[in-house]
Amino acid sequence: MNPKKLEWEEKYSVGVQIIDDQHKQMFETINLLIEVMGDSPTKEQLDGIITRLVQYKKFHFATEEKYFQEFNYENKEEHIVKHLEFTTTLEKLIADSKGDSTVLAFSLVDFLEDWLIDHLMIEDQKYVACFHDHGLT
Repeated sequence: MNPKKLEWEEKYSVGVQIIDDQHKQMFETINLLIEVMGDSPTKEQLDGIITRLVQYKKFHFATEEKYFQEFNYENKEEHIVKHLEFTTTLEKLIADSKGDSTVLAFSLVDFLEDWLIDHLMIEDQKYVACFHDHGLT
């Protein structure tokens, strides 16, 4: 049985269009992963999704971290650690799956759903005031 697809809700918004759009891309990637899980994902499908995740995290984290620096965000070090933890966990899940596409797919969905919702609802909300105070919308 496949997990339910994620739906973007306004409560996830940080009120910054570029960042909200990037977060929506992550929802799309997770939903793509959920979709392929129904058909016993192939290595090629998962490789494509993992490539997409790696590209996403590099681009998205760089976007947030650019604004952290530019606005001298007071919790930037703490937030950057969360980004590093994401990368480490992603790499560990891939390594631990030992090439089993089904195991990897389920592990990734569990991790990504929990991480994304927690990160959007808690961590990213912490920088909203700083970003808005600097005119970013």
